[in-house]
Amino acid sequence: MARSDEEVSKVLRDEAAGSALEATFVQSLEAEGSPVADPSAVGALLAILIERARARWPGLAIDTAAFVRYLAARLPEGAPVLEALAATHVEDLYLAFGCASGDNGALLAFERTFLADIGAFVAGVERSPAFADEVRQSIRDKLFAGEDGELKIVEFTGRGALGGWLRVAAIRIALNLKRSEKRAAAASEKASVETALGRSPELAYLQEHYREAFAEALRAAIADLSDRDRALLRLYHADGLALEAMAALYRVHLSTVSRWLTSAREQVAEGTARHLRDRLGASGSDVDSIAALVMSQLDVSLTSLLGGSR
Repeated sequence: MARSDEEVSKVLRDEAAGSALEATFVQSLEAEGSPVADPSAVGALLAILIERARARWPGLAIDTAAFVRYLAARLPEGAPVLEALAATHVEDLYLAFGCASGDNGALLAFERTFLADIGAFVAGVERSPAFADEVRQSIRDKLFAGEDGELKIVEFTGRGALGGWLRVAAIRIALNLKRSEKRAAAASEKASVETALGRSPELAYLQEHYREAFAEALRAAIADLSDRDRALLRLYHADGLALEAMAALYRVHLSTVSRWLTSAREQVAEGTARHLRDRLGASGSDVDSIAALVMSQLDVSLTSLLGGSR
């Protein structure tokens, strides 16, 4: 069947647009120091990938030539262009570019498609809807309202899926939020401990005169642990990771990781008391006072020491 003049004109326009995009892409790659061995093959693949991106995210007001330059700048330097382009998540990068450009349609699509999943992403840290909302707003601020106009969304290169990249970012933000909460709680707990110690002259004396010895004994006790036990304590006390998330990380039951953590804490308490007794040459009734000092400050001290070592 013969094509109408309008259909023929559209084909010619599409071919011209495709050729222009191919030329822009190749020129951008060469400017980045990545020569293109087979421009025609690269251009054909580029056209297919852009068409798929447009189909997945219809209605976005994207400057395609600008996107092609953006894409070229994010291909890994030195890699074969055709292979690198084929491995890139162009549809996701297309949406990210739209968001970085301030396109309202792109921002709305990102909100509906990706930010809606934040609660599931951070459930291992905390399950409350309020916490998920806090993480979600923090992500919006970091990705789309960066300081000095630097938007974090432009750091997405398309070498992995956008959902996976966002999941990592969400968990990192969630852990940072929990760490801040934990530090505030630790400061409050420390004040409570010091208040309690003030009611016990014996413990207050030990704390005042042997603070450095206690810190050294605690470090030695932590050093005595296995790599796994040290990692468990750091994840729990410094990173604020929930037991559910730790169980998922180690691929064991919740009760197993809880048992591991309890054992590690007991080893630290016993080891700290032992090292402290050795350093102070304590014996007799002093042992009970030292043990009480260790247990009264264990959580605060672990949070402070492990958090400060990162």
